[in-house]
Amino acid sequence: MIAPLRSRSLQRIDGIRRATLATQRFHLNVMINFLLDLISNLIILAVMLAACCVINWMKPDAKANGYLAFVVFVALALLFDAALTFLVFADSQARYGRFSTTGAFVARLAAYAAASAIAICLARVRSRKPAEASNKPPVIGTSPYTDSRLPM
Repeated sequence: MIAPLRSRSLQRIDGIRRATLATQRFHLNVMINFLLDLISNLIILAVMLAACCVINWMKPDAKANGYLAFVVFVALALLFDAALTFLVFADSQARYGRFSTTGAFVARLAAYAAASAIAICLARVRSRKPAEASNKPPVIGTSPYTDSRLPM
């Protein structure tokens, strides 16, 4: 009588462990897919920045902005990704089931948003103007008693 109860409880514990491992494996796969999407988006950002740098170098009067081009590119990619996920892949669940899920799309959406945020932050850092230096030369006060100043 004790042996069947013990085996049932062991089976339940084993089932819980398997479910926990499956859940952990699922979350690991989601995180890996997110990181791979983010890395590929950042590689595309680097390529676009290099291309715009070359264009600006070849034609000095050109004002190619790689950050803006990347954000527009990501917006178009997001539109196409949504169309593929919810229109094309949704019709053929048997073949493209794991790509057409809302969870997979949300992970890709997060990678697009993170890459766009990084591009916008880098653009803001790059566009900051340094503090304007005054045209006056620096002056050193010599003594509080004499009120004289020496230019450097």
